[in-house]
Parts: sequence; structure tokens; C-alpha cells
Amino acid sequence: MAGNVIVLDGDGVGPEVMGAAYRVLEGLGTGLDMERPLCGEAAVGRGKPAFPQEVRQMCLAADAVLFGATGSTSRDILSFLRWEMDNYINLRPIRYYEGTLSPLKDPDGIDFVILRENSEGLYPAREGDLSLLIEGLPDYRDARLGKSFADFGDGKFAVLLATIRGTERFARFAVDFTLKRKGNGHPGRLTCVTKSNVLRETGGLFQRIMEEEARRHPQIEFEHFYVDNMARRLVRNPQDVDVLATSNLFGDILADEAAELVGGLGLAPSACIGGRLPYFESVHGSAPDIAGKGIVNPTAAILSAGLMLAHLGLIQQAAAVSRAIEQVYREGAHLTRDQGGMATTSEFTDAVLRVLGE
Repeated sequence: MAGNVIVLDGDGVGPEVMGAAYRVLEGLGTGLDMERPLCGEAAVGRGKPAFPQEVRQMCLAADAVLFGATGSTSRDILSFLRWEMDNYINLRPIRYYEGTLSPLKDPDGIDFVILRENSEGLYPAREGDLSLLIEGLPDYRDARLGKSFADFGDGKFAVLLATIRGTERFARFAVDFTLKRKGNGHPGRLTCVTKSNVLRETGGLFQRIMEEEARRHPQIEFEHFYVDNMARRLVRNPQDVDVLATSNLFGDILADEAAELVGGLGLAPSACIGGRLPYFESVHGSAPDIAGKGIVNPTAAILSAGLMLAHLGLIQQAAAVSRAIEQVYREGAHLTRDQGGMATTSEFTDAVLRVLGE
């Protein structure tokens, strides 16, 4: 199975990590039809919009998008890919590769996935002036404090959304993903994370729907933890986690914490799927402080390309990417600075391509 892929550089280090991922995809001989149009900071530098209309149309006609990094310039691209395309699943694999700089004494065996509901919660931001709530809900009284919004004085508010439809579709995906992952050393354990002891309505709805869906599938194990407890457990017992499912804000925070357990954001890929156009990107940002220096770690981008290959049905090629990354880290001769080496982005990529060619 081949397909049409659009590679979008984005901002900062985006062109460098996308260059590395592009080289790996070409080296694999996947048969993918890949295009890399001008966008982001490079487009703005030439007097064009960061997300030109013709690039948008190319994306809409594609099977997948591989995206570099979002800075202030490429926010329209991110908004299009995530929310306009309704990609409600953010999938973030967390795996330890021997040779990475994990801060843990014993990181061996860390291999889990965080599923983050990507369309509701507190993202995208729905905020405003508190006066709007005072005007719109003059009779509201806080059930615990007995206060109206006017009692709080001047300020701002944010709206947290948890809908039945949004949570049900997320729960179905999480359970199905856990079922498919079960085996080959994975126990088939789904861990739901909320703060339902405080956010009783929104967190309570999320927890209840997850529990109800899990009960329909007794083949999997199901457990629930509050997010503060889960943050502790990730550090103490990360090998016990299999599939962790949570809401938008909590998933964002826990995924970054989890990435540090296995060596940092430079090794953290992600897939955003479920909507009209899947896209794949590194978890790290645009890192403007090192942009253009040729030292950024491209591992996350290359692994994100691997996730894209798997999503497109190119399972063997995806597995080859993972094995190549594993071997380069195990050998330890061509690691980037964030992992204790001195290799450039290009040298690390050369090492991956050498392994793929063996």
C-alpha cells in the first residue's frame, strides 16, 4: 500500500528534522508519493503566507501529513491539522531505547502508549473576560462556595468541555487499541486518568464512559487513577503502564513527563488521527535557540515517520525504522548532544540510513 504524503517543515528546527525524516523515507523505498511544499517561517521569509491556500489544498488531497514543528508562525497549520480535521486522538508512544540518557536508574522495559483526547477539555482555548459569565449567568452559584461569578471580581475564565459524543468515541478507540496491542509482552491494561474527585462533572463523565466501555470487553484490564497519583506512578513504576488514556490537558502534561523518563522530547513521536486527515509530528517544539545549527536530534521526527508508515499499512517498513533507531542508540557512536554525543543531525541520520541499508 502506497499513498500521497505532504511533508510540512513548520518553524525553527522543523526543516532540519523533516529533512532527516524525508531522507529516511526515501532510503526505505516505500513507494510513497511525497511532496514538500514551502510553508511556515520559510514561506513568510519569501513574502508568502505561512500556510498558503495551495498547500492547504494539497493536504486535503493527501493520505497523510508529516509535520515538523510549530512556532508562532505556523499556528494556522496546527489549527487546521488538529481541529479543522477533527483528529481527536493524539497517540504518543513512550519507549526506552538502550543508550539514551534516561534519568532513571532502571528504565529497561518502559514501553507504553499515552492516548490523549485531542478535541475537547481545555484545548483549544475557550477563554474570555469574567464579565461575560457574570452577564450570561447572573443566577449561578458555586455549589461548594456559594459564590456567584460577580463575587470573584474582575478576571478571566476558561471553559473545559467534556461531551458524551466526544468521550464515547475516544473510549471506543482506547479500548480497541488496547485489545489490538494485547500480546507480545503487552498485558492489555487500560489506565484511565482523570481528576474526577475535584472535577466531578467533567472528570466524572470521562471516567464513567471509559469504565462503561471497558466493561464491555472483559479481555482487557481496566484501572483508574487521579492525575496527581498517576504523575507519581509514572516515575515510580513506568514499566507497569501499558495504555494510558486521559483528557487533553492531562495528556499533554503526562506525555512530556513520560518522554523525560526515556531520554527527553527529542525521542518523543506522536500521531494525531481519527479525523479526516491523519498527521504525524515530533512532540518537541520549534526550539528556536538551536535552529539552523545542525545539532537537533531528529529521532522523534524519524519515529513519527515510522508511525505514519504503520498507519498507511507499511508495517514492515515501520518496524525497520524502529529497529534502526534501536541499533543506532545501542551502538552509541553517532548520538546527538542531547544524548551525550557530538553527532550532527545529518550524521545521526546517516547512521540510521546505514543500518537500514545493511
